[in-house]
Amino acid sequence: MNGLENSHASSSRPPSPSRTNIVYIPEGGYDAQPQPPFNYHSLDGQDPSICIDNGAHSWRAGFSSMSTPYIDRPNIIAKYRERKFGRNLLLFGRDTEVDANSRSNVRTMFDGDLLIHSDLLECALDMTFCSLGIDSPKIEQPIVMTERLANPLFSRAMTSELLFELYNAPSVTFGIDSLFAFSRQKHQDGLSVSLGHQASTVIPVVNGKGIMSRAKRIPWGGAQASELMLKLAQLKYPAFPTKVTPAQATFMFRETCYFSTDYDEELNSLADPATLSGVTKIVQFPFTAPEVNEKTEAELAAAAERRKEQGKRLQEMQAKQRAQKLAAKVAELEEYKLLQSERPQYKKAEFLSRLQEMTPFETEAEMDSWIKKTEIEVRKKQRKDLGMEEEPEEEPVFPLVDRPDSELNEEEIKEKRRQRLMKAGWEARVKAREEKKRERERLEEEKRLEEEERTTNLTGWSSRLKEEQESVIARIQERKKRKAQLGDRKSAAAQNRMKNIASLAAEEKTSGSKKRKKGEEDDGFGMDDSDWHVYREIGGDDESEAEEDDQLLLQSLESKLLQYDPSFTEENTLIGRAEAKNKLINAFVRGGLPSGQKYDFDDIRLNHQLHLNVERIRVPETWFQPSMWGIDSAGLGEVAGWVLNGFEEEERRRLMQCIFVTGGGASIPNLIPRLRHTLTPILPFRAPLKIVSSLDGGDPRLEAWKGMAEWSNTSEAKEARVTRADYEEYGGEWLKEHKWGNVAP
Repeated sequence: MNGLENSHASSSRPPSPSRTNIVYIPEGGYDAQPQPPFNYHSLDGQDPSICIDNGAHSWRAGFSSMSTPYIDRPNIIAKYRERKFGRNLLLFGRDTEVDANSRSNVRTMFDGDLLIHSDLLECALDMTFCSLGIDSPKIEQPIVMTERLANPLFSRAMTSELLFELYNAPSVTFGIDSLFAFSRQKHQDGLSVSLGHQASTVIPVVNGKGIMSRAKRIPWGGAQASELMLKLAQLKYPAFPTKVTPAQATFMFRETCYFSTDYDEELNSLADPATLSGVTKIVQFPFTAPEVNEKTEAELAAAAERRKEQGKRLQEMQAKQRAQKLAAKVAELEEYKLLQSERPQYKKAEFLSRLQEMTPFETEAEMDSWIKKTEIEVRKKQRKDLGMEEEPEEEPVFPLVDRPDSELNEEEIKEKRRQRLMKAGWEARVKAREEKKRERERLEEEKRLEEEERTTNLTGWSSRLKEEQESVIARIQERKKRKAQLGDRKSAAAQNRMKNIASLAAEEKTSGSKKRKKGEEDDGFGMDDSDWHVYREIGGDDESEAEEDDQLLLQSLESKLLQYDPSFTEENTLIGRAEAKNKLINAFVRGGLPSGQKYDFDDIRLNHQLHLNVERIRVPETWFQPSMWGIDSAGLGEVAGWVLNGFEEEERRRLMQCIFVTGGGASIPNLIPRLRHTLTPILPFRAPLKIVSSLDGGDPRLEAWKGMAEWSNTSEAKEARVTRADYEEYGGEWLKEHKWGNVAP
């Protein structure tokens, strides 16, 4: 599988991946370079058969003289009318992945593993004979074709009618794909176990002939396994940024899954996060990385210089605007001061009238207050612009505050009230400054003492902060626990809350629903701050404030410990503890990353990854436990054991010497050890058991076609041919029995 990882070029793949647990989804499954037609006339003087393995997943065809099939494509067809040029298109196999329009029109000639669509079968045959370069008016070579176990008569009749009526084939022979594959083993007795795309079959072979009466079929195959993989991936990653297609799910299933020898034991071992992360396979999907224009050092330096100049110009503009505003403020101040200096020249009423006409002020006191306030503001800004320290605020004078009202006129009484308010504000500001100063001194003293303690006794200081941290964490957890309990109406916390509400409602009812009359005594509720605790307890406001305070305190404690205590690490923080607690979930969802690397949610490459671990053994396990996913059937091992135990001891012993596994599912790693592990307890104690796969260690999916090609050259194959005369006499359902085919109707 590692070789396959490097066989698909992808723009989303790093230049030289150092990880072997990453599988890359190939981009674009169609054939950019079409396969040229075979030179049909190179076979002149020979009499090979045309061998067609019509599988539910793949269509393989070629001449029997070839070592491998000339055509090997997915058995899917897209037949539609193109809108752009108005042409009728027919695409077969991987060519159906060329664009979205072709993908949306993909069809298959099968319903499950039943061949039912004759029009699509005709398209596949047209493509096959054209690719094989056959240019004669009719098919001149005999045809050997596979069919499913217990193939319905309708499917066989439909195929025979096409081959004889449309293509004028001289003869046709049908056989079962798994038995053709078994024929290569050169064994007279054995058990053919096929893990197909839509179903799995178990067929015993005795004395060189398949025993159809003992054959069994399991309604589970690679298609169902791929669908299960797709559903598990969608359930695990509901917010995955791209759509996972069935073809990609099939690729993931074939490239990442393996059979577990002991499923229950391995599943229990995956409860360890380290083990779970170790078996994780990362599936990297294609993605388009955002364009990043990298600039040279000279360009970066020029950009920095431009920003510096822009900042300098902005500062100059702001300074100029401040100077203009200050100048306007000074001019306005001088104008009002000039008006103030003219006060002795007018009577009081005349000056007040002049003041109201020329200024926005209503009284002299307002103007005097504004002039004084503005003078302070102007001096402060001027000193700030010159870089001088701010002059201390002089204590204001309130001459009318201490004088009795009897000595004042009406205007002075109003001014006295204003001065009293100003004095109260001044005293409040002075008090606040003093309190801030004392608080700052207290904090500095605490900081000094803490630094002194940390310097002289780091262990004791660290222990004290850790105890305080544990106390804060306990409060936070207790608060979360209480909040969770309040969600359950039967919990003690929720019932206590309801009692408080009921108690308040009862008190309100006894006090009467009418408004309190004037003169009635008030109960005084609300006069004391503690009275409001009941509402906080009901509404939870107090807890939210305490939660925020505890979080800030915890953050401060943990930052100090991380900075000064070497023994305190990120794992000891509250977040680190939560991550350790959820380590199994993290390993399940994001396992397989290099040690020390954290998942970056902003990394587009990581966002296009699926992390498969439990799914790698869960999906193939359905062959041995179909009931896990709602299939009412025994598993593959149980069915194989039942078939073997149905024979007499001598026949069973011979069958057990060649249990042959084939089909697409046979390429999943660790199948033979798992099948042996399942069969051993079922079969007689210490009985010899031999399980084999393909002869030369090749692809088990090609075994059926290779066996068919080898068998088609034998005399038995020639005797088993259904000629056109047989077709016209007996009908399309007719077939001649042979040792690798179905029984005749």
